Amino acid sequence: MEKRDIVALSTIIVALVVIRTIFNIPNFNPIGAIALMGGILFHKRTTAFLITIGSLFLGDIILGFSSPTYMEYMFSTTFMFVYISFVLVVLLGTALKNRVSIISVTAGSILSAIMFFLVTNAGSWFALDYEKSFSGLMNAYTAGIPFFRATFVSQLLFSLGIYIVYNIATQRKSSLA
Repeated sequence: MEKRDIVALSTIIVALVVIRTIFNIPNFNPIGAIALMGGILFHKRTTAFLITIGSLFLGDIILGFSSPTYMEYMFSTTFMFVYISFVLVVLLGTALKNRVSIISVTAGSILSAIMFFLVTNAGSWFALDYEKSFSGLMNAYTAGIPFFRATFVSQLLFSLGIYIVYNIATQRKSSLA
């Protein structure tokens, strides 16, 4: 990856973090897409993790300073499950690195949204006042269903957006296969 490509991708990520902090819509944000596309587009795994998790943390710090409620959420058990899910999404992105296309980004986006849903709602079950049984876990997943649509749509839109903007910015042609 050339230096200008790293600058282009980093600029896209910073812009998306700013968007996330200004328009803080629950479960509709670009962080999952940053995790997936960071894993796909950064050649070095360490760079993918540092930039992705760093951008997530930077956005969380900004949101924490703007809201006492959000600051209480930071570093909670459920907060940690969110980070675990994004680490898994970066890993998924690194697995897709050698076959980047509109189709693989779309499939990765769908899988990322599902992984986020499964991990974070399992974290809610673990950390919150759900009965610690299979039934309680299913209740946690059921409670998360209303938020899944926003997660799914934002993951898909932002991932494809990053893919297209990055390819335009680095003057590559998008592969359709």
